[in-house]
Amino acid sequence: MRPRSVLLALMGAGVASALAAASGAPVAQPGGAPRTEVSASQPGGASKTAAGAAADAGARNAAATDAGATDAGDELPLDAAPFPPEPSRQPTAAEWKAAPRVRLSRAGPAAAGCRAYRAREWLRVRCPELTVSAISLLGGKSEGVAFWIDPPRGGSELPRGGEVMFPIRRGDRRVIQILTFGPGYDGPFTLLPAIVIQEQWLEDEPAPTVTAS
Repeated sequence: MRPRSVLLALMGAGVASALAAASGAPVAQPGGAPRTEVSASQPGGASKTAAGAAADAGARNAAATDAGATDAGDELPLDAAPFPPEPSRQPTAAEWKAAPRVRLSRAGPAAAGCRAYRAREWLRVRCPELTVSAISLLGGKSEGVAFWIDPPRGGSELPRGGEVMFPIRRGDRRVIQILTFGPGYDGPFTLLPAIVIQEQWLEDEPAPTVTAS
């Protein structure tokens, strides 16, 4: 497959495929309504999607998070604030902008450029400089999970930046994989694993564990 075709296919279908396959439900964008259609942006051009409103909402949320980003030295422990006993709604863009940056239980070198934020029981992991080809839910609960891949910028034809949002609730277990492009059997645009995010909160544990490596 030609590189341009690979990019369009991945950006158009890769973000939605994992949750759609896992739960049969439409993919929800951070802070927005469920998305029934996901289309790609033409490399170096404007979006051709019919679901532009949902994409715009995701872009606003990403910009709000970046605008409110804090230094790594300001990170709080993941469980610094108590987790609410009952499920709450997805945070809005304004709530994410005000959300504190938190420190994951463990983070490897591959996730050094990623930042995590917490609003109530909701966690958002954003990797603004990673070239993201796809994001997949490998296993676990799909409820509340949402993905976002930033469109290309700076003259590049490849998407740079992506994020994952999900709730952290007692009894949860899930594994999410972020993929990038790299050399391989399919040429320079082979999908390669970049970061694996694991979250679990066992019933008998006082706090959750979230890792990125």
